[in-house]
Amino acid sequence: MTGEFTTAAYCDLLDAIDAGGYETLTVREYLARDDLPERFVVLRHDVDRKPENAAKMAALEAERGVRSTYYYRTKTFTADSVERVSSLGHEVGYHYEDYVRARGDVAAAHRLFATHLRMFRRVCDVDTVCMHGNPLSKHDNRDMWTVDGAPGFADYGLLGEAYLSMSFEDVTYFSDTGRTWRDGPLKIKDHTMGEGEKTVAADATSELAALFRDGELDRACVLAHPDRWADSLPELVAARSKDRAVNLVKRGMRLLDYGAVSS
Repeated sequence: MTGEFTTAAYCDLLDAIDAGGYETLTVREYLARDDLPERFVVLRHDVDRKPENAAKMAALEAERGVRSTYYYRTKTFTADSVERVSSLGHEVGYHYEDYVRARGDVAAAHRLFATHLRMFRRVCDVDTVCMHGNPLSKHDNRDMWTVDGAPGFADYGLLGEAYLSMSFEDVTYFSDTGRTWRDGPLKIKDHTMGEGEKTVAADATSELAALFRDGELDRACVLAHPDRWADSLPELVAARSKDRAVNLVKRGMRLLDYGAVSS
């Protein structure tokens, strides 16, 4: 659907969240608050590419009094972009991929992580982090925290990690990875740990907006990648073409994995 990942569609999603009576929270607020509201949506953005899109999205949210969390990779992190987003009241965090970069070496991954976190903190406060899921790597960045003896979040002065520290038995998770909100094989690493069973689902953005507008769930987390959302038709076509190409690769990887297991 051409209009499902446009700026207008995202604005409609925000309006539906408001109409449904939900409070919006950052990941930092979710982890730090003892008195969570009965109905809320944690809004999260992984800035994989196009930090200029993140700045536009942040401005649209601020106009509606919405705060959200923006996780930047080292390659999308710039002082100007981060300061612009944080000045609008949003949280900024580190979208780490150090375990993949270290090729599964836990000690090396934590050295890289510490260096990159210091770089971020020279520009802004960082209280939470979130892994970047590289579908082409056999390594999962979250694993750098689960090895016996590895440093924990508190060792870095962090409240936690967006995948590992949220209760997804209580919070329903939606992600636009694969250009669909529905869970499935296109979300190779974009899945929660210990996720509860979903009672509702959506494919299109309009369907997700309808769930919120109708109050079909009480607590949710929504991940929207800014580079996937577009203002113009050429940008939308380019983003959709890229997603289709990536999805073909993911489906091919799934088939190879299935063949390996079957043989």
